Amino acid sequence: MRVEDLPLPTEAKRVLLERGYSELFPPQEEAVRAGLLNGESIVVASPTGSGKSLIALLAGLRALAEPGKRCRVVYAAPLRSLVYERAEEWRSILESLGRRVAVSTGDYDRVEPWLGEADAVMVTYEKLDSLLRHGASWLADVCVLIVDEIHYVGDLRRGPVLETVIARLMAMNDGMQVVALSATISNAGEIAAWLGARLVESNWRPVELREGVFNNYVIEWGDGGESRVEKRTRNHSLDVALDAVADGGQALVFVNSRRKAVELAEKLAAAAANDSEVRRLLDPGGAAGPYVSILRERQEHRELNEKLARLLSLGIGFHHAGLASYQRDVVEKAFRARVLRVLVATPTLAAGVNLPARRVVVDTLYRFRPGRGSEPIKVSEYKQLAGRAGRPGLDPVGEAVIIARTQEQAWEALIGYVQGELEPIVSKLVSEAALRSQVLAVVSSLGVATVAEVARVFERTLYTVQVGPPLEEIDRISWTLSEYGFIDRVGDVVEATETGRRVAELYIDPLTGHRMLRGLEALHSERPPLERLLFLALWSPDATRIRPPRGLHLALEMEAEQLLEDLGFTPYEEVGEADIAVAAEALYTADMLLDWVMEKPEDVILAKYGIDPGDLRGVVETSAWLVYSMAQLARVTGHPAAAYLDKLTVMVKHGVQEELVELVKLPGIGRVRARRLYEAGYRSPSDLAGLNPEQLAQLLRGLGEERARQALAEAQRSARREHRVSKEKLSADGRRGQRSILDYLSG
Repeated sequence: MRVEDLPLPTEAKRVLLERGYSELFPPQEEAVRAGLLNGESIVVASPTGSGKSLIALLAGLRALAEPGKRCRVVYAAPLRSLVYERAEEWRSILESLGRRVAVSTGDYDRVEPWLGEADAVMVTYEKLDSLLRHGASWLADVCVLIVDEIHYVGDLRRGPVLETVIARLMAMNDGMQVVALSATISNAGEIAAWLGARLVESNWRPVELREGVFNNYVIEWGDGGESRVEKRTRNHSLDVALDAVADGGQALVFVNSRRKAVELAEKLAAAAANDSEVRRLLDPGGAAGPYVSILRERQEHRELNEKLARLLSLGIGFHHAGLASYQRDVVEKAFRARVLRVLVATPTLAAGVNLPARRVVVDTLYRFRPGRGSEPIKVSEYKQLAGRAGRPGLDPVGEAVIIARTQEQAWEALIGYVQGELEPIVSKLVSEAALRSQVLAVVSSLGVATVAEVARVFERTLYTVQVGPPLEEIDRISWTLSEYGFIDRVGDVVEATETGRRVAELYIDPLTGHRMLRGLEALHSERPPLERLLFLALWSPDATRIRPPRGLHLALEMEAEQLLEDLGFTPYEEVGEADIAVAAEALYTADMLLDWVMEKPEDVILAKYGIDPGDLRGVVETSAWLVYSMAQLARVTGHPAAAYLDKLTVMVKHGVQEELVELVKLPGIGRVRARRLYEAGYRSPSDLAGLNPEQLAQLLRGLGEERARQALAEAQRSARREHRVSKEKLSADGRRGQRSILDYLSG
């Protein structure tokens, strides 16, 4: 089927043709024949690279082309990287047709009214959930909901969010078209039945995928063929990767830990140093220069940047969630440009950006799960990794190879994974934490309602299709929320309290809100101890924490027990052993955050706590959100620490002491530049108002005149605000100080 034959406006087809879309892939054609362009809901289960993105775009183009209809298209995905990647593609097409595309992936306490002015809104699952909680009115106009990676419905943590969001939007917008996409669904028919959708299943790929198992220097392919592998290093995964490089391809090696990713990359570098043939296979020549320069020119993370730069210059890279965003960006771009011949990565890469390779090597089929030890991965996880094999237009075939250490392992991998059946997607809605959060969100949106009316909202969920409506669970959870003070319940009638509504809007677990409020009761002052506030934020189901060394656990747990008692909690009664272990982690992480707020250099913090840049960034981002939430709860309950918590939010976000809070609010002024300004005598934004951009840029080398201009414009606005507030205060004081004629007469 040709694009020019599609029932779309001529202008839309012209833009698609200009972007290189001329002929539909088989899954795309099947979706059109199933009613995609007639507004039918569709579930598409087809491999990576089979064109699901265009299916989503076609649904959006069709809806936005309908004359006289107020319609908004929402695209939701699990990861920010996916949202931004898709938004870039949509903008290039829709904006040339006069349509607006908006993106929002963070800040869960803002409705962002400007989103309502866009025709297509691209969001993460959680952002869409938060918009529903805030009652964004434009959501009533959604006519197409596109859900990328629908298999996340079965995820323990994020599945309930996605499932409830879909259910609520379907209930809100009768007749809304749902387009659900995934590469890995075994019970796609059940998912389609839940969504009232037609099913398109296809195994077609633009590049054929060949899957096999390596053992004893032979790859046994699933189709019965065999390939011998030359021994070039002392590592099986690296030898299988180099085998693909020798054939003109690139290789992605997936390992189960960050440490293993770095270790394997270093082993390959050592092999290149000792073997001229390996060095020749990997050598990127001068092409690595620009990428190496970017890393070596950065002032922060010098040790890690030097390691990455050295490996990149050899044609080798590693990629994991601990890297800073700019480091990941450099590695990804170098791999796409074929500067890197071998990239060793953790599975987070497969879940995010589209980075295919000729050969995918799966080093192990086991993952370490906290509290559970080493466990085999799911077949669906393996298939996600394998799906990265094969670059359209570059590779004649994509290859996925599992590394086995014994013949028994090889047989198990071949039968269980290469030829294995995908696990069905099963709803995780009734997990305690998920239902707590979603029930409070629904009650907050309904006003006064009965428990039965709350349960009715959940009738559109996958859980109801698979198990039945969760009536008993909702009833039990609503009593818990009532005990927290977030719901008023009389008999079967429920209504969210003001505090409960705020907890729902803040997008925090009700247990987080409950603990914060309990802790704040014990810290009833305008400036509670900083360490205790940080601990309270981090002792939360929502927090990101770092693990202390084993030798510190016992001492930390003893300290945590005492701190919990001081905050009004009873260890081993209302607070269990597992919660005390979490509290120990919270204490250790609070120490790290305290170093951050006291402006210790980032590299010093990373070395002291044995973490990577991405770990620090994750803790800082989540903690700033939680401290902000604590400030909001303090405000709604009239706690005297609300103003100090507002400041602490900025301190945690930027890693500064209290005196720099106003300076770091200026564009381009981070913790280091703010301290430099402060020490030069510029203590507040108004102190900068008299400078010109050249002077500020000279004072802060590397800032640049444009950023200096933006910072000064904000500083001048701040100075005007200060002047206005000061004038109003003087005027008010003057009015209070004047005596009227009645005062004299009565005196």
